[in-house]
Amino acid sequence: MTTNEAAAIKSAMSVAKQVADGTLHPADLDRAAADECRVLFGTVAGPDDPLWPLHLDVARGVLAAGGIPADELTEWLAVARQRAGGTPGPPEPGEPVSVALSPESGGL
Repeated sequence: MTTNEAAAIKSAMSVAKQVADGTLHPADLDRAAADECRVLFGTVAGPDDPLWPLHLDVARGVLAAGGIPADELTEWLAVARQRAGGTPGPPEPGEPVSVALSPESGGL
């Protein structure tokens, strides 16, 4: 057994003990995992980002599951068509494309 394997087993056993003792709640683990995923994956920088293929896969999965309302999809279609027409130019990575679809509005 390698040092990394032993450390992983020790960490898992520690978490299991805390859950069994009631000092760590599974909901807390869920929140911590979601927060960490948001930090690691939550910024969509564009095609040059090494995570871009994964972002596309997730986006397609969200669409397949009906995760974006039709009204918002309609607005995104308008944005895509505007980009394809060349006016105005695409936003910089991280720049909101409209007020309705800005991160501040909860649209993203």
